[in-house]
Amino acid sequence: MPIKIGSLTIPGRVYVPPMAGVTDIVFRGMVRRVDRTCMLATEMVSSKGLLFRPESRLMDLSEDEHPIGIQIFGHEPEVMAAAARSAEARGADFVDINMGCPVPKITNGKDGCALMREPELAAAIVSAVATTVDIPVTVKFRLGWDDDTRNCVEFGELMESAGARAVTVHGRTRQQRYAGRADWHYIAHVKKALSIPVFGNGDIFEPEDAERLLEITGCDGVAVARGTLGNPWLIPRITRYLDEGKLDDPPDTIERLICAVQHALGLIDYKGVRVGTNESRRHLTHYTKGIPHSAPFRARLTQIDSAREVVDILAELAEQSGGREGKERFLAVVEDYDFEKREHPGEGNSDGKCCFEPPVDVVAVPPVAKPDNAIKEWCHAPSHNP
Repeated sequence: MPIKIGSLTIPGRVYVPPMAGVTDIVFRGMVRRVDRTCMLATEMVSSKGLLFRPESRLMDLSEDEHPIGIQIFGHEPEVMAAAARSAEARGADFVDINMGCPVPKITNGKDGCALMREPELAAAIVSAVATTVDIPVTVKFRLGWDDDTRNCVEFGELMESAGARAVTVHGRTRQQRYAGRADWHYIAHVKKALSIPVFGNGDIFEPEDAERLLEITGCDGVAVARGTLGNPWLIPRITRYLDEGKLDDPPDTIERLICAVQHALGLIDYKGVRVGTNESRRHLTHYTKGIPHSAPFRARLTQIDSAREVVDILAELAEQSGGREGKERFLAVVEDYDFEKREHPGEGNSDGKCCFEPPVDVVAVPPVAKPDNAIKEWCHAPSHNP
């Protein structure tokens, strides 16, 4: 069921919203490989930071990611407007404004959810951004600062009046952060008050959760964040369940490990060995969580510092889980990976060539040193067909 966001038409009802340190171009490539219809967004980008580093790699987009938005944060209308222009120039389909981040280092600077305490300033930001770009402007916010100030309904109305074309509402307050249960019933009040699309967010870990949220809130779509960690297949499973009523099985263990190694090697290719392996650690723990007898392997994965270690550890786990056949199936994916080239520290694959080409689908991931339009085909990855 398509959703209309200003001039933009989204083909599906599922949105993967920004997650700091997670929704980079490699992660989004893994999601897009298994689902072509969901809406995506980058990690949040500091509007003030763009004044000093306008070429920010957080805004790197690939050609096959659309529909995709770039999320910006800040509290100065003029600076936010300039950041929005940069996002539009980089190819974003929409600009999302972060007014929901609960982390103190963000809110202490009057950014993120702190703007829910200054609704008039928040409206001025939305208005400034909406009048400076031609693409739709969206806003993500929470129920309020705390339980005593749940102002999400009035806040949402103000955002719509200021020019927002859609909003995403997380069903917790800033005080809760991610504790307790998301209050979907309160999100329903926001949906009832607004005429623009509303995406409900919070506690979506299974397709059935998405269906219940939509039933309770009446929202147009569902935003799925933490549930996708180590589990990009959740998105197409939700999409098919909502559209066709069919509940697909999750992928088997070997396919999970294949996706895990592709994600890790993609990060190493894109960000270099040091940063790539460091950022891979938490993703790998998510991918392996729930696999029987995987705890010792997970402990080793938190210490990796090379692509070879990633492959060796996951290959052992593949053999334990699927025998010799499982290990061979896993290793077939990385047989053409050039470990020698990738074991040298650096800033990622700057020559635009990739030495990892496993079979099947296409994911485009640009090298770090070429953030604009130098998009190269990164890998042909096996996908889970729902």
